[in-house]
Amino acid sequence: MNNRFTIYLYNLGFSDNDLKEKQGNEFSYYYGSGEPITYVYTESNNDIFTVHQKFWNKNNYSIFIAVSTEKTYVINAKQKPNKDSPLASQVVIKSFDYGVNTEGYDKEEVKKITKEYIDSTYFFNFVIKLTANKRNFEVDKHLLLNLIALRNDLLKINNDDNTIHLLILRSLFIKYLEDKGIYPNDYWTGILEAKSPVKILNAFNEVRKINGDIFDEELSVSKIRVEYIEKLYLFFTSDYRSGQKSLFPYQFDKIPIQLISHVYEAFLKSKEKKGKGIYYTPAFVVNFMLSHTLPEKLAKNNKVTILDPAVGSGAFLVESLKKIFQHNPELSYEQKKNVLENQLYGIDNDSKALQIAAFSLYLTLIETEDSEFIREQIKNAHPILPSLIGNSLICANALIDDVFPDKTFDCIVSNPPWGAVGSTKESQKERAAIHTKGKEGTKPEYRNVADYERSQAFLLRVKKWSNENTILSLIVKNSMFLNDNSKAFRKELLKTYQINNFYELSNYNKVLFKKKTYGKKPQQIELGASEPSVILIFELPKNEKHVMRYIAPKLNGFSENFQLIHYTQKDINEVEQTKFIEDDLLWRVLVNGDFETYNLIKEVKNKFEGETIVESGRGFEPKKEEKLLGGPEHKNWLDIDCFSRYKIFSVKSYNWNQEFRNKRDNIFESQSIIFPRRPLMKDNFKLRAVIAKRGSVFKDNIVFLKIIEDNKYIQNYMPYLGIINSSFYGFVLFIISIQWNKGEEKRASIRISDINNIPIPNSSYPILNKINNYVTSIYSSTETNYNIENKIDELVFDLYNLKEYQKEIIREFYQIRVERAGNRLKYVYRKDIVTYIEEFAKSFNLMLEKGKKLVGKYNISANVGAVVGFTIVDENDEYSPKEDKTLEILHFVKKKQITQAERDKILNEDKVKIYDNEFMYIIKSNLFKDWTVRQAMRDAKEEIGLIVSNLPDQ
Repeated sequence: MNNRFTIYLYNLGFSDNDLKEKQGNEFSYYYGSGEPITYVYTESNNDIFTVHQKFWNKNNYSIFIAVSTEKTYVINAKQKPNKDSPLASQVVIKSFDYGVNTEGYDKEEVKKITKEYIDSTYFFNFVIKLTANKRNFEVDKHLLLNLIALRNDLLKINNDDNTIHLLILRSLFIKYLEDKGIYPNDYWTGILEAKSPVKILNAFNEVRKINGDIFDEELSVSKIRVEYIEKLYLFFTSDYRSGQKSLFPYQFDKIPIQLISHVYEAFLKSKEKKGKGIYYTPAFVVNFMLSHTLPEKLAKNNKVTILDPAVGSGAFLVESLKKIFQHNPELSYEQKKNVLENQLYGIDNDSKALQIAAFSLYLTLIETEDSEFIREQIKNAHPILPSLIGNSLICANALIDDVFPDKTFDCIVSNPPWGAVGSTKESQKERAAIHTKGKEGTKPEYRNVADYERSQAFLLRVKKWSNENTILSLIVKNSMFLNDNSKAFRKELLKTYQINNFYELSNYNKVLFKKKTYGKKPQQIELGASEPSVILIFELPKNEKHVMRYIAPKLNGFSENFQLIHYTQKDINEVEQTKFIEDDLLWRVLVNGDFETYNLIKEVKNKFEGETIVESGRGFEPKKEEKLLGGPEHKNWLDIDCFSRYKIFSVKSYNWNQEFRNKRDNIFESQSIIFPRRPLMKDNFKLRAVIAKRGSVFKDNIVFLKIIEDNKYIQNYMPYLGIINSSFYGFVLFIISIQWNKGEEKRASIRISDINNIPIPNSSYPILNKINNYVTSIYSSTETNYNIENKIDELVFDLYNLKEYQKEIIREFYQIRVERAGNRLKYVYRKDIVTYIEEFAKSFNLMLEKGKKLVGKYNISANVGAVVGFTIVDENDEYSPKEDKTLEILHFVKKKQITQAERDKILNEDKVKIYDNEFMYIIKSNLFKDWTVRQAMRDAKEEIGLIVSNLPDQ
């Protein structure tokens, strides 16, 4: 049957060279999704279940392809396997009537799983479409819920938290040794079945022979209750929560070690946090951060040292240890042990977390060795596991304790605690160290930390362990780079370090730490955090003119399904670091804009600032319980559902004669422009503004804006209503906003400081009369609002003296985010590429000698990438932009980029340029945002700049 499976793979387009990796009934094709595409021959449904269980436990496969005699199934590997129904609808995402016994070969039916489809990346779009909106139950979430259920049941027996923790952690360790083959099958369940505390202690003592910190703490027979043992036996022989007795779903030798430790850390936190806001660093983020630090150091030095100052369960150290072992495959066991003892360091103020870190590192070390070797060491009581806690793993508070004094490291990688230091008795010393709100702390290095923010303090603290060659990578919450309170911190950070890469990951919260609820009460838990994040790659300063790469990737189906960071040319900005010190606004602008956008906004501010005074604020804030002050006094109440852009279509009534939190009658005594505080997606990145007449009231979910000129409120708001509703104003406010589209949707509100940052021209400009007339015509509905609003947009552009190129920046913004935002429309099409070629040529032709012109050909992949080739021809040549599907250069470049994604969890689709004797090729993503009119102008300008810079001086 193996020969038939091989023929099946031949029919899918795989060569003998590809099939060198085939092992028996399993073949993995390693190509660029960040994971291999694996085909498995299965003779029965039970075989499919067995394979599915293996891949589900591994947790790093999105799908696998199960091949049987007459059928082929694409299986969702993230969905929990079902032994009773291995081919349930939630498990099988696609099937084909084609198997190893099928006569002939119907290419059309099964082409989606062929090598050609994988190589061209059609396959990945096919999988993304099939798995979109699927609610999976990955092994880590499942194991966590079962552990919580087990602990809750044990605590009901006796509230001895420490004994329960040690019993569960040590049981997991022994079960791993059993699954690894060091102990025979059913070794641990056999001991539990005997219900003997003495036998359990003897098993623990056996493991203590090889040392290891997790077995150091003594457990007495009296503390191990028989009822505990009964529950542990159930856990290791069944699916604990569901009560399925015949199946223990976990294979600990398959589950990634860092995932086991992540789960156990979250398990401990779930009690402390009552199931709310638990999170751990996803494996692909760990790999992504390490890819920026460790490989460079390992290439130069096998003795590289790594520190995690907030080590937790040890994810970064575990992955670092694996990478060191992979880099040095010839290391003996003693040499590996030496690496573990002398090259990996961690700090945490939670002693249990350190136990988990040690647990994880021990398993990583054991994982590399033959089972017989470990079995012999236990048998002969050889102490082969070093003691890490107290040596390389230190229980201390990294922010205030003097840990590893006078020691520096090659790499520092961490996900430090987010949020402010609490005010509990236990945290008073830490709180006292951090300077905030004008109070000098006990540690001057924290003088610019805002609001007792731990992650800010960690970013400054890590300098203590750095030398001139240290590379650092930390993931922290993004708000510290946006809010007003942290300006002083940002300046100090920039003066302290050289930031090489700044990854702004607001758009990645869905796959990083976004909160999701799992399970049912009482074991229900909420995993994730509400804060989006940034990743910094930095070092001590080396260059005064240092250029920072500020990268703001946008989440798409590919990066979401295959767990990697994906960015294109348009997401990258290279800016001198000193620019951020000169103007703090840059941090916010670059989240959704670029340096040219920043220059546009600065030019407008410099020209129009001070012409008028903008007074803004929020409406009244009612109390939850009404407290009337007398008889009713009704006023016209404008709620957010009472108006659209420009027009009020209904008015409600509100009893004003009651107690409010901030009853400020004065804000309603004159007319103003109002709009919702939280813009909605249907508003398409513009404001929904109307004029509120004098005496109308509105709540604090509405923002008001008044304009003062010559020390008095203006009387005619009509032209200014056109400005506030324009695409220009919506664009600028969105770009400079502290919160709008820079965090959780519920927090995405417009701040008063944002509004006050946009200058409003005075009434002396004649264009305002034209805008006034168009706004008036909207009320009288002489034309459709859409046409009139476009005319107002163009007038507002002219009012602010925007150049054509600057107007194109704003038009491009709305094209990408509104007109082309749909799943289908976000891709580039032939007419878009043709327009790009024409605009590029229009800009570039100025460089050509008379009688010549630039022309182009193109190829668009339906999945990843597009290429344009430019060449110079005679002006009379009737050459028009044409499609050329033979441009294989596209697949060459894209395959290289996607192969990097597999290794580093980064799909970098930055622009690539290639020159040959006849053509200049530009290769980018296949997304519309990289091929707009504006991008054509930018690319042509860049190419012209290169030519000019290479011209001789004379």
